[in-house]
Amino acid sequence: MSLTERIAGLVAGATYNGLPGDVRDKAKLLLLDHIGCMVAGSATQGAQMMTGYLAGTDGGGPSTVFGTSYRMTAANAAHANATSASMLSLDDSFVLFGHPGASIIPAAVAVAEQTGATGEQLIAAIVCGYEMSLRLGTALRPSEDRDRQVKDLASWQIFGACSAASLLHGFDSVEVSDAFGLTPMHAPLPYLRKFHSRPMSLLKNNYGWANKGAITAVELVRAGFHGKRTIFDGEDGFWAMAGSDRFDEGALTAEWGQRFFILETGFKPYGVCRWIHTTVDALRSLQERKPFWAADVAEVHVETVGEFVREFNGPWPGSTVEAAFHIPSAVALELHDKSSTTGLRDGDLLEPALKETASRVKLSVLSGADERFYAKRLLPAKVNVTMNDGTVLVAEAEVPTGAPRRPRV
Repeated sequence: MSLTERIAGLVAGATYNGLPGDVRDKAKLLLLDHIGCMVAGSATQGAQMMTGYLAGTDGGGPSTVFGTSYRMTAANAAHANATSASMLSLDDSFVLFGHPGASIIPAAVAVAEQTGATGEQLIAAIVCGYEMSLRLGTALRPSEDRDRQVKDLASWQIFGACSAASLLHGFDSVEVSDAFGLTPMHAPLPYLRKFHSRPMSLLKNNYGWANKGAITAVELVRAGFHGKRTIFDGEDGFWAMAGSDRFDEGALTAEWGQRFFILETGFKPYGVCRWIHTTVDALRSLQERKPFWAADVAEVHVETVGEFVREFNGPWPGSTVEAAFHIPSAVALELHDKSSTTGLRDGDLLEPALKETASRVKLSVLSGADERFYAKRLLPAKVNVTMNDGTVLVAEAEVPTGAPRRPRV
């Protein structure tokens, strides 16, 4: 039996009754969290632009577009909802693997409405999506050198949405294999190494397309199309298509039903990139010891991972998407009591005082941080605050608030 057939069999055989109670509960919390992200995000400019575009191409359907009065086909509703969910950068996180929920839950909810699924079937599909997606990400993790050149999330996380949709349609293992084979033909190319150039795209990780592409692949199987049933196998398997330079096929099936990656997925308390959260945590811990604000501070020096120093710095953000990936602005918001805990606001980008405070935030590489980040999935950050009187306050963090526990390598 091929690797693809084995993993397809595990997906097809997933059931609610086979899940431990803590796994079911975590899936329910992630679903509630994601619905909140979809509703809140639906009011943003990017989400409204996408929903308006999709509404013009859609004649109506069974699936809800959260935060609006629209109902669309499952593929378009999932596209719109995934876009909304990611706009405020509050959707769940798995360190190094982005936001798995945004590439699973919108598709699962839309297809559940389409098929009339029960709540238990929906939860089983969501769990199955997380397990498939995060196991695949683990299996095809590239070397550091390749990661610096080729990087993406939606290009492989699309298989999470495919797995959830396949399970909700009651596919057998052969049909799941067909869906897997068709899915890469609808996946976005690895794009993230170009994402941080200005202006940043409102599509962000393009999770909307990952949901839509996965549902399209599943619908094509229902229409009679066949896909390559060995898509994960061999030297020309999906890992090579996705731009990785190595593949650990055992990671796809090891401890299936014993280790649940969904339990290792964290919630985000701040509306900025997860990689910035430990910087914010460290700063807030200092403010809790002795309250201080922007007027009290001469300079803030943040030491962290080299990639964060390179990518999360630079000119003052021109949009809330850019602000979500900008350490100086995140620090300035905290020092002006405008925390990103409820999401970023366009109006804050026009505040001269925030921009001036951000100019006093300096970044450098923390010794040993790169090794801890790439090898151990930690987010090391050391915040040094120099007060106006010359006093220096220092705090460090490496596991962000909202993480379920210390990340497992």
